Amino acid sequence: MARTPEEWGALLGSTLAKMQASDPRFLLPAMSPDCSRIITETIAVIVAEARLQGRDDALVGLQGPTIARSRLHA
Repeated sequence: MARTPEEWGALLGSTLAKMQASDPRFLLPAMSPDCSRIITETIAVIVAEARLQGRDDALVGLQGPTIARSRLHA
């Protein structure tokens, strides 16, 4: 089951908060390379998951009429 946008936001926020807590210099003065990497990797996972969910939804949509037609002919 796919995560909701709120769950992804909470996961990313929690990860960044833990990183900042472990290193007070984490966000000073600008976003560190680690912060940028974490955000980029998280977004990549979100996009990949959304694509998979979209494919699954499309396949179900394509199979729906086929299943309905096979029931009519049964």
